Amino acid sequence: MSTAHLPPVPVWDWSIRLFHWSLPVLLALLWYYAGEDMDRHMQFAQLLMSLVLYRVIWGFIGTPYARFGHFVYHPCHIVAYLRASLSPQKPVYLSHNPMGGIMVLVLLGGLLIQAGTGLFATDDIFYTGPLYDYVTGDTAGQMTRWHKQWFYWGMLVLVGLHVCAVLLYRLRGENLVRPMITGSKPAPAAGAADQLPRQQSFPWLRFIITAAIAWGTVEALFRL
Repeated sequence: MSTAHLPPVPVWDWSIRLFHWSLPVLLALLWYYAGEDMDRHMQFAQLLMSLVLYRVIWGFIGTPYARFGHFVYHPCHIVAYLRASLSPQKPVYLSHNPMGGIMVLVLLGGLLIQAGTGLFATDDIFYTGPLYDYVTGDTAGQMTRWHKQWFYWGMLVLVGLHVCAVLLYRLRGENLVRPMITGSKPAPAAGAADQLPRQQSFPWLRFIITAAIAWGTVEALFRL
């Protein structure tokens, strides 16, 4: 594959990068405080839910490369990408490639389920989630089991798959970590498969509205 590149292209805005790198930190803190300090656990859970909801909304109205409509592809396109990716001249994407787009949706869905079940969970001693009283005891017990076991381990598997995919692409000559740090990615001389016109300044008004909706929604949930 040719190594010739054009100047770097701004791809990931600062809020996407902050969201991305906050996730492993918050997941580690949530794991550390689970069962030890539930007040801290819920504070970090509230922050995580706000960030995930922000990312979901930003996926519709955010910067161009962050939008789901840009990197979520038709199944036929995904199959074509898988076939092309086996060749030395595999297509290069500035944003998430078709498989990466699927992983984003799965990770976001997994985080929402994990956080959502926690709203109904209980430790049967001191703590109950903010929505515990809105369901039956059996339902709360089931939600608690899902939250502590199935979805927890499922999230670890998804995170492991994500890390393995990043390492695999690095071995194939494509660095996916640096763009998520710097925000920019070198464009191949032959052209990227998903290159967009250069984005304008950061949409601060949309950011403020999105952040306010995300935080306000989660805050309201925790006060029910």
